[in-house]
Amino acid sequence: MKTQLSIIITVLFIFTISLAEAVHFPDISPTNNWIHFIGKLSINNHDPVNGTDEVAVFVDDGNGGELMVGKTTVGSTVNNNYFISIYGDDAQTPQKDGAKSGDTLVFKIWSSLDNVEQTLQQNQLTTESAPGLTLPEVPPTYHTSHLEQFGYLHLAMSTQLSENDSRHSIPTNTNFGILCFMFILILMVFMRKRYSC
Repeated sequence: MKTQLSIIITVLFIFTISLAEAVHFPDISPTNNWIHFIGKLSINNHDPVNGTDEVAVFVDDGNGGELMVGKTTVGSTVNNNYFISIYGDDAQTPQKDGAKSGDTLVFKIWSSLDNVEQTLQQNQLTTESAPGLTLPEVPPTYHTSHLEQFGYLHLAMSTQLSENDSRHSIPTNTNFGILCFMFILILMVFMRKRYSC
């Protein structure tokens, strides 16, 4: 009985920790120049999960990889919208630590509900003009002018699987996945106890 109680307490502790805000993309170090993008985000033609879904922007790191130059949580300023600062390269450092003028900006979305990260394609980006703001380009690129404000760049993510890819899994790093894992673990303990008698 003591073992069962300790397992239940451990599982509940893990679940409580999981309720803290999930962070998918790592933190970045800001530089001394930046631009901003703002817009709506939709996931599977629905509103995103405000305070949890994330947007990140990447550029080519110059070595065949990618460099994250901005990240934000959707809904941190306005529900269903993202507001992101994209940081430019610091000329005072030898390594590339931000976007350079002319770099193509690659937007990635992480859907917390689906536990899916997706790199957006050009057909998933739409623009909308706004008074006093410059209309973004598609594909978006980094420009060196300080504090340049862009018009709306709306993002649309689709995680829908085709009928051929209809496999389903439960991600264990989401609240629902952790609940399922806890239920299975507790069920196994009680079944083991029942059949070991």
